[in-house]
Formats: sequence, structure tokens, C-alpha cells
Amino acid sequence: MEYFVKIMPSAQENLEDIIYYIALDSPDRAASFAKDLVASISNTLSTLPEGGAKHKGNIRKISYRGYTAFYRVKKYEKLVEILHFVNLSKPLVNSNTFAKIKIHSFL
Repeated sequence: MEYFVKIMPSAQENLEDIIYYIALDSPDRAASFAKDLVASISNTLSTLPEGGAKHKGNIRKISYRGYTAFYRVKKYEKLVEILHFVNLSKPLVNSNTFAKIKIHSFL
């Protein structure tokens, strides 16, 4: 049985930052990359929810083309919650995003 993959508001904000950052260099590529990122990670996690590496506590991580998704699995609900999308090799555009990630101790 497949899991439902939910993108949490914090991860949605991260996606907006990613689109903005990529658009600085290539506006045409920005939105399509974000769609590919979400589709690839969501497809994987819906069938292999524990396929990502353990990070801290019940948080796991999985990567796609240099971007890492931090997520948690709720087995009894058949739910995967994507908490954040991060590219640690590039600066975060929105300082608010950095604060949220740091608060959650994902870095």
C-alpha cells in the first residue's frame, strides 16, 4: 500500500526559495526543476517511505540532484510529511527559512 506524501508549509516555503534562487540564473528552468524535485522525491517516498537515510530522531533525509528533503514517516497513518527542502551547498535566500531549519535542528 502506498503512503500519502504531504508537503508541509515549511517545505513549501523552501521550494519557493529554491525556485527564486534558480530563477536568478535560469528563469525557464526554475519551476520545472522544482516540479521534478517534488515528483521524484514524492514518488520514491510513496512506495519506500523509509528508503531515506536516518538523520536525527524520527527525521529521515533523501536527496535529488543536490537537494535534500527532510521528512518524517507516520506509519499508522500511511503518511510521509516532507518538512524541508535544502541545498546545503548554496546560500539560503530567505533568512526566515534558515531560522526555521535551525530551530528544528536539521542542520
